[in-house]
Amino acid sequence: MLAEGLARHGAEPVTAAAGEQALALLANQRPDVLVSDLGLSDMHGCQLMQRVRSLPGLQHLPGIALTGEGTAPERDAAFAAGFSKHLLKPAKMSDLVAAILAVELRTRNPGESPRDIRQLLAQLSRSSPCRFTSLLRFTDDDTLSSVWTHDRENPDVDPFPLGLPVQASYCVLVRQTGETCAIEDARTDPKAALHSKRDELVSYIGVPVRGADGRMFGTLCSYDAQPMTLPRSVRDAIEKATRELEGTLSSILGLGRLET
Repeated sequence: MLAEGLARHGAEPVTAAAGEQALALLANQRPDVLVSDLGLSDMHGCQLMQRVRSLPGLQHLPGIALTGEGTAPERDAAFAAGFSKHLLKPAKMSDLVAAILAVELRTRNPGESPRDIRQLLAQLSRSSPCRFTSLLRFTDDDTLSSVWTHDRENPDVDPFPLGLPVQASYCVLVRQTGETCAIEDARTDPKAALHSKRDELVSYIGVPVRGADGRMFGTLCSYDAQPMTLPRSVRDAIEKATRELEGTLSSILGLGRLET
């Protein structure tokens, strides 16, 4: 089903029923991205990724792990094996396509694609004092899905937790007001007085991201576990980046034509 969906969006997927079959195919193929279930019939997905990374020419192949659990230990094991991102099953086609676009290393032709998502987030991170900078999507089940999260201390992987309820983030305040929300210290800011995560997520600035139809797609946000001063320059930078994303979301993520 995933292969059929990806093919409808211009990909040329090559599928394998098990890990050994995948390794045999990869002996003669050089894909842009490896997407693997962690629960393969003949080996763990992490073992597959480690073996793939040992093949000539595939040492830096980006990988996306599909998991039924999404626990922190499983996520960390997947990252240690070489995966850059993990998705909770059943993965929506929109999330899978967005993940592939975020991790792939393929060089595009000039004008073929707008600015790289990871490049934009990395640049925005340099304008923010916060450790994490994310492009997050509001899902139909009232959770947040990370298109990509830039971790300044570990920029090669997306550490955002799977299945995080919108209510467990300050993005809920952006969704409620439809406006930029800035919190320098949640422990003293009245906007976060009743929020369950005020002692864990202390600083935050988020801007609503809208699709071409005007509906709120999610947020572009930057946040940290420590209190941070968020001067006007940070707000200006994140709002400018948001406008850039809004102008190219349909090209980057295929909004309006992706299955959700």
